[in-house]
Amino acid sequence: MNTFLLLIFPLAGFLIAALFSAFSKKGLVVGKTFAFLGFSAIVLVAIMAKSEIGSIIYGPMMFGWQLQFGLTAISWYFALMISGISWLTVVFSLGALREGGTYPMYYAWLFAKNLGMLGVILSQDILAFFIMWEFMSWTTYFLLQQGTKKARSTAMGYLIYAIIASMILFAGIIFLHQASGSFGFSEIASTVAGFDMRTLILAAVLLLAPMLIESAAYPLHRWMAPAYSSAETGITAFLSAISTRIGLYGVAIFLFTVLGFTAMKKLSAGHYFNLQVVIMTIGAFTMVVPTFTALFQHDAKKLMAWHSVGQGGYMLVGLATATSLGVAGGLFHIFTYLTYVTLILFCIAAVEYRTGTTNLNSLGGLIKKQPIAYVGLLFGIIGLAGIPPMNGFVSKWLIYRSLILGGHPFLALAAFIGTLGTILSVYKLIHNIFLGQLPERYNDVKEVGFFMQLPIWILMLVVLGTGVFPGLILGWVAKIQVSLGVEPLAVTLSGVQASAGQLNMNVVSSVFGATMLVAFIIFLIGGRRRIVGQYNNYAAGHFLDKTVKYNFNYNFYSAYEHIFGKRFLNPPVKRGEEGLVALVERASDFARRIYTGGLNTYLAYSLGAVILMVVILKGAI
Repeated sequence: MNTFLLLIFPLAGFLIAALFSAFSKKGLVVGKTFAFLGFSAIVLVAIMAKSEIGSIIYGPMMFGWQLQFGLTAISWYFALMISGISWLTVVFSLGALREGGTYPMYYAWLFAKNLGMLGVILSQDILAFFIMWEFMSWTTYFLLQQGTKKARSTAMGYLIYAIIASMILFAGIIFLHQASGSFGFSEIASTVAGFDMRTLILAAVLLLAPMLIESAAYPLHRWMAPAYSSAETGITAFLSAISTRIGLYGVAIFLFTVLGFTAMKKLSAGHYFNLQVVIMTIGAFTMVVPTFTALFQHDAKKLMAWHSVGQGGYMLVGLATATSLGVAGGLFHIFTYLTYVTLILFCIAAVEYRTGTTNLNSLGGLIKKQPIAYVGLLFGIIGLAGIPPMNGFVSKWLIYRSLILGGHPFLALAAFIGTLGTILSVYKLIHNIFLGQLPERYNDVKEVGFFMQLPIWILMLVVLGTGVFPGLILGWVAKIQVSLGVEPLAVTLSGVQASAGQLNMNVVSSVFGATMLVAFIIFLIGGRRRIVGQYNNYAAGHFLDKTVKYNFNYNFYSAYEHIFGKRFLNPPVKRGEEGLVALVERASDFARRIYTGGLNTYLAYSLGAVILMVVILKGAI
């Protein structure tokens, strides 16, 4: 029953919220109240649905097949993340959305997006999966448009990629149905096990390519940063946190359940080149290239959007290892990233709410004006950089260790290089927003209200709590591994058992806390300090005033950008896209000239068609 309600509640929410938007003069006010109640109900239903894992509910008949939906260990994991982050997004929006904004269908599309994502993860056959995938893609397109005018154009870039992914997946469904005579995952898996290498390659490409496009894996990633960064900031947080990870859900399902790693071993050309290595290599490029692209961004949302691409590489590599450590790390990293990226973007949204901008060259010195947003961002970037005691350290540690023990030193090096780029860019993020010189125009800035603060406090507790006690999540991740046919990770409440690598976050956190305490004591016993105003200072013998910019917020890392910027900001992928766009424009312009509007021209076309048809028929006879 609860599984069924996970589909019904978002559907009803979409219809009712759309009516509020269309007919209520106080649509936003009513919509906020309804959205809070609706998503609270979805969270409760998702929690209670745990007891229904393994059960199946049947949907309508389509193409002679009855659609099947149900909960598995991994789908319940995703259902909790989807519903939980949606609820936090709604709570944040209660304070963030203002009357008169450009988001008339904000809550309606948020409900619809939930329906699409929950439908995908609950699907127990490939036809239901495709139908809900299509619904999810279109609702993402409409949700992306809730924001600025620019959002409408960048959403089109996403739609193009989404249509390509859907058409490839559709071809895969037809192919597998013809081969197996069924849409069921188990029947298809049995058929795939007997495929020869060429057929298996085709099946793998048709199933995995759409998932990699949705996951924004390199080099199919160019759509994500412009689309996500242009949307309303709360939506940016929501989409970055969970939407793209539905593609990784598909990767996990198709790799472990449908294709199977036993069958995948056929796709190899020697020990060092097989499908597994190809996926891991794609993940490695995804870890490095987008992360360093983020380093040269001057907008906070765009910087984080590029990190959303890069962090997906860690998840993809972890899943592709097919080892106990790696799969656990990949699945846990989906959760950890969801928590700290949402925390970071909510803090950025809080700053934007008060200052009206996310331009890193225009901010600075807000640490005393918005201290809660500062602490929240600090917690988030520590998690993003993979530093203890936050949860991002644990998930990255699992992935690093799996690569090293699995004999993948170059992939491990790529992971470390990606982390270096992450540390550099998040330092730029927190420095340019909160440290340095406070522009005078922000003298009256203050902290945001209760509804915007509450999700920040909740996420800080989650990021820290699941870092110190990762077993709270890893215990369920181990059950997911069993359901996927992977050896489960031996975990404890505080980390990983000795047999799997010995990680005790209680010890790590205690050492980290003791180090901070020693540093604080040294600070206290040091020389007395005197707090002065930012203009009560001088440099190079000259007193500073408000006309002098004395920090380095503007064009942070400009030297590195001068050397490396063009390689990351104008990569071959971007040039290839631009060339394809130019080709399509020229072809379209040529085709447009066919339609001249002249009657004589159209008569000539008709006569030519008749002559051609006569020639063809004559040859056939």
